[in-house]
Amino acid sequence: MKKLFYLLFTIVLMIGCGSKTGKVVSDKDLQTVDSVADTGIDKHSEAYIRQRIDTIYKTVGKTTYDSEGNEVSYIRNPFNRDSAYCSQRYYALMKEALQLCDEMGEILYDYDYWVCGQDYSDDWSCKVTKVYEMTDSAALVDLAIHNFSDTETTIALRFERDDWYIDDFSPSKDGNDDKKYLRDTIRQCLEKRKKANNQ
Repeated sequence: MKKLFYLLFTIVLMIGCGSKTGKVVSDKDLQTVDSVADTGIDKHSEAYIRQRIDTIYKTVGKTTYDSEGNEVSYIRNPFNRDSAYCSQRYYALMKEALQLCDEMGEILYDYDYWVCGQDYSDDWSCKVTKVYEMTDSAALVDLAIHNFSDTETTIALRFERDDWYIDDFSPSKDGNDDKKYLRDTIRQCLEKRKKANNQ
């Protein structure tokens, strides 16, 4: 009797747990779930990349507020846009170059690569004009930036951590890009440090 009761209880439980409505899940229900999954975001589409860059750049050059509610410019904003939006390899190079420049009394950048200038205008703006050379792991994006005057620039993207991150602010086919500048700066600072330690 206990076995029969247990069997009936199991059948009722299985039927009741078929779905939240108490119905058994059918093949038709599974097809609906699969169709919903198939409509997911394609992060390798041009439309997504444009939206991602718009999201990254939307606050650059704008006035924000600090933790105490005081109005501050982007340049004094404590939010680290580099660590949030740059690729891991680019950020690692930049961080090492910055630390060495600080140690050796050098200046890494005399301008803000995010706003394309040493300062920013109140009407600063950025627009994606072209997305191209897209692969599974890389893409190039042309930007039209207005900062006192109109400037065109290119950024390189890298797909990692399930999204697109800036891998270079001035990519170049001849290899003379920001990453080369950072590597050269690191090498020069290390040579300068070695000479200073040998004196």
